[in-house]
Amino acid sequence: MEKPTRLALLKEIAEFLNEETETYNMIQSALKYLIEGTTFTTGWIFFIDDDGQHELVAHYDLPGALAKQNCKYMCEGTCWCVQAYQNKKLTKASNIINCSRINLANRAFHEESEGITHHATVPLRSGDELFGLLNVATPYKTSYSEEDLELLESVAFQIGSAIKRIALTDQEKEAARISERNRLARDLHDSVNQLLFSVKLTAHAAQGISNEEVSRKAFNIIEETSQQAVNEMRALIWQLKPVGLEQGLVKAIQNYSDVLQLDLTVSVEGLINLPSNIEENIYRIIQEGMNNTKKHAQDTEIKLKLAQNQDYFYVEIKDYGIGFNMQQTSYNNSHGINNMKQRAKAVKANIDITSEENNGTQIYIKVPL
Repeated sequence: MEKPTRLALLKEIAEFLNEETETYNMIQSALKYLIEGTTFTTGWIFFIDDDGQHELVAHYDLPGALAKQNCKYMCEGTCWCVQAYQNKKLTKASNIINCSRINLANRAFHEESEGITHHATVPLRSGDELFGLLNVATPYKTSYSEEDLELLESVAFQIGSAIKRIALTDQEKEAARISERNRLARDLHDSVNQLLFSVKLTAHAAQGISNEEVSRKAFNIIEETSQQAVNEMRALIWQLKPVGLEQGLVKAIQNYSDVLQLDLTVSVEGLINLPSNIEENIYRIIQEGMNNTKKHAQDTEIKLKLAQNQDYFYVEIKDYGIGFNMQQTSYNNSHGINNMKQRAKAVKANIDITSEENNGTQIYIKVPL
């Protein structure tokens, strides 16, 4: 199949990126367009955070040596291009003369290198904002022409602009979701919650004036059921709208633990003073962790540590329940876990969740400030 011209390829990628609304799907597909539309045969993309920690977020047609053991050699250790990127020395598309990742992989699986020994790299950026690196390679090729590098820079700029656009769109959607949640929380509180409370009071009153034992028992059941419904409604309203967050993160968490009837111990180091976006997302992550303890841990004890300094905000959430097996497929597909990870990513935080059966669950969050 004949390759498109470079101008046609850039147009094709641009049209695709303008329609895409999800970052990871966009990156993977854009990489596929690039590799299939050029003489490059493989490529991979890293996201890199402010600490220099890199995440392999997309790859296409990697040679066997690099793909082995779930891309082990791509994910572990460091390399020149990531270090140069972190040190602000990698500002344009460049040839990489010596790649430690490729060297280690080829040394371990030399029969599966497929001729890949060198690669080219280019930062993904939008204006002054950097997101990571785009790398490409071709068998038995040790350097790339200026024309190839210019193409890489153009594609990298397109992808970087798309990442920024999607992030801004997601922020607008999140603001709209928060507004709608707040409206729904108010409506539930003013209507359904008040009706349930009225039913509870009426049942209690009727129980006191009834002379029949059967009636009194029925009204008692109605009262208890109504109280349970009121408790559930309060918890739902708290999930929709963190009432009390205006009094601070610690107060909101303590109030929510009371709603869930959890035994919460909070320790604080430093002055907790967070931007509203970080505070909202961190609260939602902690809230999700507390919900999981309530639903699954078969225990009510939670220990929470919050610490802030001039560089980081740090959170530890620990329960002492039954835990779970992190190797199970259901863990990776958990809506709650994925929601916590997405919220962490929204504030550029690192989140680490660990658990063992019969040994509780721990959540660690580190947010750069």
